[in-house]
Amino acid sequence: MANNGLYQTNELLHDKLRDVGFNTITFGDASEVDLNKQNIFPLCHISLVDRTLNSNNQVSQYQVILLDLVDENNLDPRESLNDFRLTHNVEDIFHDLSHKFNKAYQGFRKDLDNIVEVTDSVTLTAFYAKAQNKLAGYEATFEITIPTFGIC
Repeated sequence: MANNGLYQTNELLHDKLRDVGFNTITFGDASEVDLNKQNIFPLCHISLVDRTLNSNNQVSQYQVILLDLVDENNLDPRESLNDFRLTHNVEDIFHDLSHKFNKAYQGFRKDLDNIVEVTDSVTLTAFYAKAQNKLAGYEATFEITIPTFGIC
């Protein structure tokens, strides 16, 4: 894996995210993803944030954006039987996306266990964007370390 670790790592991450039910998985510039399409959600976008090259390894920091469409139920919040449960599914999105990502990440770590070092923890930062498409989700950040021995 050392010679082409980036490609294999990206492919494995893509496959694990697909296996847990993400409809669309993209890589590269997030601004190129057409978020106006309704049938692409839930969506993951993978970005390689930075890479540090050391004498013995390469440390890559990844950011994975997890998105889903917010579904408004058009009920008047004043008429809701439970004020805590609002008139949208944002809480469900947060639960579903974190569950799917955790399952994919654990499989990703397990498959890379003896080849590269993957951080034990992932930071998930929640967001709710009320733009044209109402989207909710997480930005996940983690690092992997790929040994560079044997590379000329």
